[in-house]
Amino acid sequence: MEELSLKKVIREDSCNEHTVHMNIDLTGDTENEEPFISVIIPAFNEERRLPPTLLDTIDFLDDFGQDYEVIVVDDGSSDETSTVVQKFEKIRRQVRLIRLPKNYGKGHAVRTGALNAHGRLILFTDADGSTPIAEVKRLIAAIDSGADVAIGSRAMQSEETEVQALLFRKIIGRIFNRIVNIILLPKIADTQCGFKLFSQKAASFLFLHQTSDGFSFDIELLFLARKSNIVVKEVPINWQNIPGSKVNLVTDSVKMFIDIFRFAWLHRGIQPKSFQEMADSNDPSTDENSPSSLNETLTS
Repeated sequence: MEELSLKKVIREDSCNEHTVHMNIDLTGDTENEEPFISVIIPAFNEERRLPPTLLDTIDFLDDFGQDYEVIVVDDGSSDETSTVVQKFEKIRRQVRLIRLPKNYGKGHAVRTGALNAHGRLILFTDADGSTPIAEVKRLIAAIDSGADVAIGSRAMQSEETEVQALLFRKIIGRIFNRIVNIILLPKIADTQCGFKLFSQKAASFLFLHQTSDGFSFDIELLFLARKSNIVVKEVPINWQNIPGSKVNLVTDSVKMFIDIFRFAWLHRGIQPKSFQEMADSNDPSTDENSPSSLNETLTS
């Protein structure tokens, strides 16, 4: 089996280079029409933070033992984000780049990736790697137990998980989430964690109805899910703050607050039967190749 190392993926600055090493299999299967999981990574000016996240993701998914694809959506970056991904593309058939012509926003980037994904499960995760990719096992278990959507939560913690967040961001986040709870989404402790897993059917329905291009898209997806009786399960995860956040706590919070009321009005006509009719027309039990349990992947 032919292998080589990927070195010097991207410059960290004009003088230094960030060097990484990994074994690359150039003889793997061609792109699977329906891999087990699609991982969507939205990226805007992420030339420095993206390489280690991609490396960790590929390394984990290789060991996971299931077909996969990684879709990086470059949201109009002005740096070398696309160049980074293109280097991975050349040696990894599972990696795909979607390059948007301008900066539309995180919500638009995630939606674009999800609607171009082929996986039976669709995960979106942040480019900074703040949530370790291995945490997806917890979300898969939630899907296997009956959820249509499993969302990582920094607010719901267990003895097995740890959250390392800046105090002021934690306080603002809790205040904002409380407002969301009162107005739109009761009983969701953390709407904004950038680590969410969808069944293919739930993703197809939710992202087709999504309208938000900005950071409030998570709220819209969860509100749509609630209106449609799509089962959402919140799961404690490990998370750490990574410097370089693109979120402006003042201006983006104001925009998101306005969006809360917009979503309530815009989606007032969504009915539970809309999703159920789609699910019934695509019953997975008719697929002879589908495993009886998604969680089989964790024990195989």
